[in-house]
Amino acid sequence: MDSVALKPFRRIVVIMLAGAIIMTISSCTRNERKKEEEKHIESMMSILVQVQKNLGRIRQKEAVVVRLSSDVEGRKPQSAEQIGREINTNIRFIDSTLTASRDLVTTLEQQNHESQYRIAALDRMTGQLKGELDKKSVEVGAMKGEISKLSRQIARLTNTVDVMDEASDDQEAQMVRAYYIIGTFDQLVARGILQPPGTFSRFLGVRPVLTNDFDIRPFRQVDITETKDIYFNRPASNLHIITPHTRGSYELVGGKTSSLLLIRNEAEFWKKSRCLIIMVE
Repeated sequence: MDSVALKPFRRIVVIMLAGAIIMTISSCTRNERKKEEEKHIESMMSILVQVQKNLGRIRQKEAVVVRLSSDVEGRKPQSAEQIGREINTNIRFIDSTLTASRDLVTTLEQQNHESQYRIAALDRMTGQLKGELDKKSVEVGAMKGEISKLSRQIARLTNTVDVMDEASDDQEAQMVRAYYIIGTFDQLVARGILQPPGTFSRFLGVRPVLTNDFDIRPFRQVDITETKDIYFNRPASNLHIITPHTRGSYELVGGKTSSLLLIRNEAEFWKKSRCLIIMVE
């Protein structure tokens, strides 16, 4: 076959190769986009599931408050005092969970709007969740009004306005108090929480070391009986928990831009350390 006859054949081969390369690149791009979309959906669903769980917890606590509120006048003063404490604890939990749920829904709405993989159905679900949370806030407000009347009944039964004295309040608060902080290695070192690195420690892969004593004032304070989840505007892959916490008592979930620390068992989670220190890598 002479060179003139080969030219058309070569053009066909070149065209076929070029087409194969374009298809391969297109396939890789589609796979990458699919993975990114799956990450977005996973992140959105983790937040959505958590809000639904929070609403379930709120309904459970409301039922507890209703049960405790019945027939207080017929109780002994000591029993009424204990009921008052339990009711206030449940109301605090409801308030904090409602606030956390609103923050999660706002994050859900914002991330979905800003994503190139925006899901229209998720926008509708976000609107429904907002409506449900607003309705729940109204119900809780009405419940607080009833609880206010109940508190006056308890005060008459116990001959005091305060159900607990100041010392008991402080002791109970300390028992349920915990702290957490998040920052880069340099930020945590600057605050005296992590020890300054040695000359070659970073190159040798030495793990961060906590200082023997650090100031907890930069930490955020939480009530361990009310805090079931903590939101971070960082992907889970960039977060490293420095302090010791029992395996299986928590789960760190999230997607590309945010994550949630889900505390499955608060007693076990905070048993080894009441300070949660998270380093951003």
